[in-house]
Amino acid sequence: MNETRRGARGLARLGGAAYGALLAVALGVVLARSPHPITPAHAAVEGCSPQDLAHYCRGVRVRVSSYHVFANHHPIFAIDGRRSHDVLEKWVSGPEDTAPWIELLFPEPVDFSAIRLVYAGHTEPVDYNMRSYRLRCSAGNELRGELAVHDNEASRAEHALKCMGVDRLRIDIDAEPDTGRAVVRLYEIEVAP
Repeated sequence: MNETRRGARGLARLGGAAYGALLAVALGVVLARSPHPITPAHAAVEGCSPQDLAHYCRGVRVRVSSYHVFANHHPIFAIDGRRSHDVLEKWVSGPEDTAPWIELLFPEPVDFSAIRLVYAGHTEPVDYNMRSYRLRCSAGNELRGELAVHDNEASRAEHALKCMGVDRLRIDIDAEPDTGRAVVRLYEIEVAP
């Protein structure tokens, strides 16, 4: 009987130690995440659509302030060219991120005149659409165009912004705590020549 109890205690200790080690590894993975995740670079694909300069097949990368890692709402969904109605295929900023932003990094200088943002309201409640944000395009550290939006209600927002010879587009978004806009839910970014 004593040997059975000792064996059970030993198994319980071993199980507890394994569980503790697993938690330590999971915590290490979370803490090792980059503070501003960036998608990997892809070579441009021949025959890629010229209508969307922001598509990842053109070699564009995206960098974000955060993303909702545990819900798999990765920023690559914002540049995959799909206006999906699947509620998983979107970039969602991290719940703790009070000043979310997303930045497109073009592999070579581009010229564009319009930006389309597909927010959650095209699939989810329109209360999730972001109302206030700033669009800025630049070449290196030189700002070449800027537009502030403070009253967006559209699920598919289109903005005219002429940017010439730029290598990045940044969108700073005003989160609204304690509302449906506490996190960004962005399905797609399209940049048109």
